[in-house]
Amino acid sequence: MTPLKKWPFFKLKLNIALILSLSSLFGQVNKTNNQIFGYVTFDNRPIKDVNVSLEGNKVSTVTDERGYYSIEATTGEIIVFSYVGMKDIEIVIEDITEILNIRMTEEVNVLEEALIEGKRNDKNIESNPERITKIKTMYGEIDKRKTPYSVQSLKREDLNLNAINLIDAIRGRVVFYGEEGERVKIVPYGKFLRAGPFAMWDIDGMIFEEPPYIHLNDIESVTVIKHNGATALLGNRGAGGIIVVRTKKESYPNKTDQFVNTNRKLYQNDALPYHKNTFNISLLDTISNKTELVASYEALEINYGASIGFYLDASSFFKNKKGHREFSLRILEDMERAFPSNPEVLKVLAYRYQEIGERSKAIEVYEKVLTLRSSYAQSFRDLANAYVENRQYEEAWEIYIRYLRRGFKLQAEGIERMVYNEMKYLYTRKKVEANIKETFFTRNYSELPDSDVRIVFEWNTSEAEFSLEFVHPKSDYFVFEHSFEKNKNRIKDEKMKGYSSEEFFIYELEPKDWQINITYLGNKKYDPTYLKATIYKNWGRTNQSAEIKLFQLDQYNHKMELFKFNSISW
Repeated sequence: MTPLKKWPFFKLKLNIALILSLSSLFGQVNKTNNQIFGYVTFDNRPIKDVNVSLEGNKVSTVTDERGYYSIEATTGEIIVFSYVGMKDIEIVIEDITEILNIRMTEEVNVLEEALIEGKRNDKNIESNPERITKIKTMYGEIDKRKTPYSVQSLKREDLNLNAINLIDAIRGRVVFYGEEGERVKIVPYGKFLRAGPFAMWDIDGMIFEEPPYIHLNDIESVTVIKHNGATALLGNRGAGGIIVVRTKKESYPNKTDQFVNTNRKLYQNDALPYHKNTFNISLLDTISNKTELVASYEALEINYGASIGFYLDASSFFKNKKGHREFSLRILEDMERAFPSNPEVLKVLAYRYQEIGERSKAIEVYEKVLTLRSSYAQSFRDLANAYVENRQYEEAWEIYIRYLRRGFKLQAEGIERMVYNEMKYLYTRKKVEANIKETFFTRNYSELPDSDVRIVFEWNTSEAEFSLEFVHPKSDYFVFEHSFEKNKNRIKDEKMKGYSSEEFFIYELEPKDWQINITYLGNKKYDPTYLKATIYKNWGRTNQSAEIKLFQLDQYNHKMELFKFNSISW
């Protein structure tokens, strides 16, 4: 089995009696009016007359010749940026949203790719219609020679086997009338080509809304069934068509799995060493007297106290270069006093406390974040996780129960899957210490799935965009895209549920290095993004351990190496 994947979802059933009577405890989201402003650009040039409006609201404005705009919005509302020839961008407004600098991208004109049925003889699009005549689907077999439906078939050699995923492998061989994340439209709807529903995927007899990752060399055939035939098979679910994929062994990963790319697109050793901008506090390096050091720091704070990075850099300086751990902690307390009600800054502070082992202080900060953002799933998960790190297992379980009472779920994607995995760890490994009275049922709840390494990434602002690259010791790699352009649905889900994190599992750790790289794409404002990586060794086992690393992201569009690990160093 390929070693890197997201953990597959296990169906579960919770029997927690307390939850049934607690719907009245659900909190209300605090609504605040924010003045939102920023610049809209394309290819680093300002765009005039971009329409900026509130979804479902008559309030709107346009950008000026500098690309500048300003509009008032309420927490939870959606601002839509639209311009002819550009993709619409929708941003969910949060409690502290203020600056939104938008970079627009061109809309692909799919009309140029449209095919007239039966008029084109393309060797890549079934030049020999008899070579695939019968197609097995989840609901029976279709004989192409007898069906009146539009059916298009491709063999493995027709695909782009150098692609990194299934959609890219059939792109150009199958006409797409629209895309959103990992969903595609293959059926035009009148003159509004992109207005129709998305296609479903039949992968070896199982139906998916999004295609799971499949090793392209394992594909035997791909068959596209348009509207009428798909509706006959799936009813209304098939209105957008079905893409039927058959593999050689009719075996494929769970749809939540993400594997290292084995199509031999190899890593090119193109990552730079990690680098960040730092504050120039070299003046302090020449001072040895502690009283003078403190006075010099306080003078610098007057000028730089509006910056998160100043406090973090100054704290590290006093701890690592001067050996004044106590004063370095005082600087972090100054940081909290400077930003008492900014949850994004407080999360960074908690990340730093966790990194340096100040677990109780991290808990105190996460408690404040939960007070400020009681409608965010991440707030509950972060506090519970901090309790686990401090071996306060009973308190951690109670926070997870509050997470469920708040109305959040345990599902197969995003933070729900992370919380499920962490609750299962507590229930299986720490049930006595956590004083767990509830019953937590899973398919095999007595067996805790484990892995050599579990990596959890968390970032302080939901607007952060980046791509993470996981490089296997054999140089194959997998990329997790976290950008509006590549993963719009994921980012919208994060905004609606209130989370900014993801987990990955690595199996079969080897003596040679795994390498994790990142390409940072910005966060629509001027402050850097802070990324916390928690690397769990022997996840789910009795000898589980963890290491935390904090990264400041401010180098745009440069691939940087974050860290490496192997079975020897661990």
